Amino acid sequence: MKIGIIGHLKHPIAKPFAGGLETFTDSFVHSLTKRGHDVTLFASGDSDPTLPLVSIIKRATVADSKRRLQRVHHEWIESVENEAYASLMAGLAASNFDVIHNHTLSPLPLAFASTLPMPMITTLHTPPLPRMVDELADRGSDNSGAFVNISNANAERWRSCISQQTIIYNGVDTSFWKKCHQPKQRRAIWFGRILADKGPHHAIDAAHAAGLPIDIAGPVADSEYFDHEIQPRLQDTDCYHGHLTHEELCGLLSRSAVALVTPCWDEPFGLVVAEALACGTPVAGFARGALPELITPAVGRLACPGDSSDLARAALQCIDINGLACRRIAQKRFGFQRMVDQYESLYARHRLEAAA
Repeated sequence: MKIGIIGHLKHPIAKPFAGGLETFTDSFVHSLTKRGHDVTLFASGDSDPTLPLVSIIKRATVADSKRRLQRVHHEWIESVENEAYASLMAGLAASNFDVIHNHTLSPLPLAFASTLPMPMITTLHTPPLPRMVDELADRGSDNSGAFVNISNANAERWRSCISQQTIIYNGVDTSFWKKCHQPKQRRAIWFGRILADKGPHHAIDAAHAAGLPIDIAGPVADSEYFDHEIQPRLQDTDCYHGHLTHEELCGLLSRSAVALVTPCWDEPFGLVVAEALACGTPVAGFARGALPELITPAVGRLACPGDSSDLARAALQCIDINGLACRRIAQKRFGFQRMVDQYESLYARHRLEAAA
């Protein structure tokens, strides 16, 4: 099939990835291409040039805003993204793609969906965003294409404005995320973007309460939060590793006894859970958002949201969970190729319906 992928524009689709959505888009495009599809990714020009990229904006908006203004200027970002997406959608109305797959955080593609000669599928990677909700209320979800959600919990949050949603769990490359041939160390790990919403301060407190040193890995997204809430908590046996490559992170993760996942918001999915399990590392996490769907007693333990003491209890209960079982379950439930299979089937169904 000839597939157009609309990426979001806030960060480039390039390593080191800013977050899960960039990681997902890169892997998804490469996988579809390897399967023989004719794929075009519409994203920022500073994305990975090895991708089948058509640039719709010179630089990703968050990085460009910081470069220009030394701060994130939300109105400027919104204006630039709106112009880029409106121009793209006008061009797509005269194109011959079989399907358009929208991964943006913008209402503009939804506004133009009914003008396209091909089906458009939107994957909802976030909880409801006000601008998208307003667009759906004005236009109606039936006129905005088809929708995929990444968890049942996130789908429920969108239910008031979108009644029909297909659930497809996000996937990870379990041929990459795997256990290295090194023994487990009695250490906890927390990884991800470092900001208050992700709650790494809870992970540090829980690890210490459980008597475990902790490794922290990820880019600092909020330097004030890091300086005041993370750095002072770190003890001599703990380590902040910075923003690791995926290869370095995989090795560190697979040696860890337990991964701590501490969302302070309703996480729509939680790729870090799938990545940890694929490396044979059980997960102790707060029971928020999609985490109760992902973390079963076979692979981890849930804790009361925001409760570091309960998370310490959960972490200690994870120590004896079988790592091979974690990996097998990750391969079955969260394998990347399983996810791509489901999307291919969805593309084919909507393509047939559009042709009927």
